[in-house]
Amino acid sequence: MANPNDVGQLLTTTLNNYKPEIISNILNNHPLLSRLQAKGNIIKETGGVNFQEKISYASNGTIQSQGEYDAFNITPQDVLATATFAQKIISGTMTMTDLEMKQNSGKEAFINLAEAKKKVLIESLKNYLGSQIYADGTGSGGKEIGGLQLLIADAPTTGTVGAINRANYSVWQNKLYDFSVEGPTASALTIQAAFNKLWTRCQAQAGELPDLIAADSVYFEYFETSLQTNQRITDPSIGALGFSSYKYKNADVFYDPECPASHAYFINTNHVFLKYLGKDLLEVGETMRPVQQNCYVTPIVFTGNMTIDNARVHGVMHA
Repeated sequence: MANPNDVGQLLTTTLNNYKPEIISNILNNHPLLSRLQAKGNIIKETGGVNFQEKISYASNGTIQSQGEYDAFNITPQDVLATATFAQKIISGTMTMTDLEMKQNSGKEAFINLAEAKKKVLIESLKNYLGSQIYADGTGSGGKEIGGLQLLIADAPTTGTVGAINRANYSVWQNKLYDFSVEGPTASALTIQAAFNKLWTRCQAQAGELPDLIAADSVYFEYFETSLQTNQRITDPSIGALGFSSYKYKNADVFYDPECPASHAYFINTNHVFLKYLGKDLLEVGETMRPVQQNCYVTPIVFTGNMTIDNARVHGVMHA
């Protein structure tokens, strides 16, 4: 992408009557990513070739009504399984030429060019990660994260999640409200009734309820319009994250720019995670010098993926 004016990176960061900080014009709003972080659901793992979640997938079939001297049912039960999630890699690099390092020194180095470039790279990676947590895992030849479009799928009875075929196990299927099938057409007049139905479906397990509803602009605006006469903003900590939300029952409803069009995700944050390997979520790699170039390259890398350990307590709404 071409520089927006004739002032390049070097002049922008040296002493030419510029402010002593870089004002970000690229970091987007990522409410779901912020909420996962606030909930403690961004989890560092110490190692392993995959991320694994232990799940129960069937009831114990030895339960019976019996007479006083009847024998117990001691049939062995296979009720536990492991959901296995691959680890995906996201990377970006920043470069510093030898000339830039020499020029960005002394009293003229009003801003550290390397730090400024690092900040832009980290913000760019956060933007990418914020969009990836909604991905379905098929992009870039299957190298992308398996986000909500995989974990809380539009077609929950098909496909494989965590190496488990959803078609074979109803307990591994999320809930669904499809306007195109159930009707009526989504609008400010119908959105709350649809919310009610999907909410009820997500109550598939005792004590488990969605606590977060992430919506695209269309569904969020429908819901917002439906509440104009009795608006309820959530607690101040949500606003402190840089976005506003409404309450629906015990769940926060917010607009996420990365949410797929005409979608709303009913999320139980007790059972969805962003896991990663390494020292930090975004790990700064070793600076390298290419053999035939007079510059230095520093990578920053994310190694991880989204996981769930319970599918049927989540839901998705779409047209």
